[in-house]
Order: sequence, then structure tokens, then C-alpha cells
Amino acid sequence: MDIAVFAGGRSPEHDISLNSAAQVLRHLDRQRWRPWPVFLDRDGGFWPAREALPAGETWQPGLARTSHGPLRPGAALDWLLDHARVQLVLPILHGPYGEDGTVQGMLELYDLPFVGSGCAASAVAMDKMLTRHVLAASNVPLAAAYSSSQQLGSSDLATAFASMSATVGLPAFVKIPCSGSSRGVQRITTFAQFEQFASEWGGHSRRWFAEASVVGEEITVAVLGNQGQLLQALPPVGIYPKFAAHFDERAKYEKGACDEIVPPRGLSTENIELAKQIAIRCHQALGCDGMSRTDMIWSKDGPIVLEVNTIPGLTEMSLLPKAAAAAGYSFAGLLDHLLELSLLRQGQPA
Repeated sequence: MDIAVFAGGRSPEHDISLNSAAQVLRHLDRQRWRPWPVFLDRDGGFWPAREALPAGETWQPGLARTSHGPLRPGAALDWLLDHARVQLVLPILHGPYGEDGTVQGMLELYDLPFVGSGCAASAVAMDKMLTRHVLAASNVPLAAAYSSSQQLGSSDLATAFASMSATVGLPAFVKIPCSGSSRGVQRITTFAQFEQFASEWGGHSRRWFAEASVVGEEITVAVLGNQGQLLQALPPVGIYPKFAAHFDERAKYEKGACDEIVPPRGLSTENIELAKQIAIRCHQALGCDGMSRTDMIWSKDGPIVLEVNTIPGLTEMSLLPKAAAAAGYSFAGLLDHLLELSLLRQGQPA
């Protein structure tokens, strides 16, 4: 089957997306799938490959001999359907303009099957504030939070800091709602740090919020499956940063900066099962399909959910492949399963 693999995009996570896509293209089973790489540049242009990627060849985005463009998104899809005869899309896109429902909505308009959650679930899960509302309605345990109706750059920072501190205490994690890979998230203990956060991110988001700092063991639980079908929670992964107080961008992507262990060090068998059930509840509440990965802290009072990712990373260091391997999936087998789930969602045989 001919499939399009989308990579790059306008998000700050552009490079992470390319790393994930390179890993995916190396491991796809070429007996089943014929991939057509599509490079999404930082300006929103689509560069479909002129030909399917030959088995054993490394994809390099933007090379003139293999790509043409830039095309507008609709024109790129028209070309992929009319010339490449693509039947399925694998969006390896992280963050805004890729994981947030924008691309998913376009693919839904084209009735083109794709891996992962649909437009609505993707949009809600990308927005951490909306995610909190949905999960709270499903009785998912969350950290105490403070939100402001005023934009960071236009609000009285001293008043906002005082209100936030009184509500959630210090230290606190201040966040913009629509970002990923720990960008737009900062642990603060002082007003000066809050000012720095406002200066850096005030122009990126009209909204912001803060959550109480929760002490405990950080874990993540991936779920595979579609709504209304059997859902499989993969083994939880324990996350232990070596050089930071929490799982920041360096811990996520710098080799050797973090220990990631299956099963987590401090969880009993009963707690592991509870963590899986909570991740499934989050997947169901948000209406996710295909895959999700729920991050949480296991505190002295039990689990506290931090966020839900609808397109988890697929690099060599990413957590979803690690959890899948612990459940018996090879990387190629994981990709097969995700592609099959997207076809099943459309009522097509896998």
C-alpha cells in the first residue's frame, strides 16, 4: 500500500519530527508499505517526494532530485492522491500545525485515512487547558491549577504572580497551553523567573496557566487502540532525569541525560495496573484513536496526570517505542499496528 509520511512542519518541534520520521522510514516493512516522504518546511510549504523512497535508501528532506515544491497543503494532497496514489497518511508531526488537529482536519475533508486521533481529539489534547477540563469531568486526578484571563504580555505581572502563588504555591510550573517537548513550560520559584517566562512566551500565546509542583516518580503510559475497540495500555515507563529536577527538553532528547526504565522503580504491581487504567480513561475521555501517551507523577497521594500526547515521539530515544518493545512489539511491528488501526477506523481491511 502506498502511504505518505509527513515530517517537519511549522512547529518548534520541527527537528524532532524529522528525527522521528527518519526512524520510521528506516523501519517500515517494505513488503507491506511503500512510503512517499513529504517534507513540511518551516514556512508551511509541502514538498512531496517525486517517487516512493526505495528500500535501503536514507531519506533527506528537501533534496531537489527527490522532491518538488513548495506546494500549498491542498495541492500537495491532490498530487499525492492523483499521481502517487497514496491511500493512507502517517503524520509524524509534533506540536502546533501538525499534532493540533490542523492537518487532521484537512485529511478528514479529503476522506483520506491517517494514523492517530482525529481533528477534534487532536485539537483538545494539544491544548493543555482544555485537556484539564475534559479530564476533570472524567474524574482524572490532576494537580491544582491557576489560570488567568489576561495575556502574559498585557497583564499586571506582580498581581498575577501573587494570585498564582496564593492559589498553587511555589515552586509552580507555568505553561502556555499549546506547545510540546517541554517548550513553553518553566518551573519557577521567584518573581524574576516569572518575568523571564512572560518575556519569552508572552508573544506566543494569548493564554497561560500554572500548576502546583507535584513531588513523586514521573511515569508515562502509552495506549494503543481506537474508540469503541479494544484498548491496550503498554507497560509504564519510569522517567529519571540525571541532570534536571524534572523531565525537561534536555532530559528528553540528550543521549544519556535520563534513565527510562520499564517497569518504574517505585511502583507495585497494583499501582502499575492503576496507572494503565488511568491512561486508558484519558484516551477514552479525549476521544483518542490509534495511540496516545499519558504523562503522570506518582505522588505520595497517588497518580497525578500532567498531559496527554496524541503523536508521541518516535525517535530512537522516545518513550512509546520503549514501552512497545517491553510489550513485545518490534519497531516495525508497532508501525504495522498503528497503520492497521487507521485502516480499521475507516472500516477498511488491515
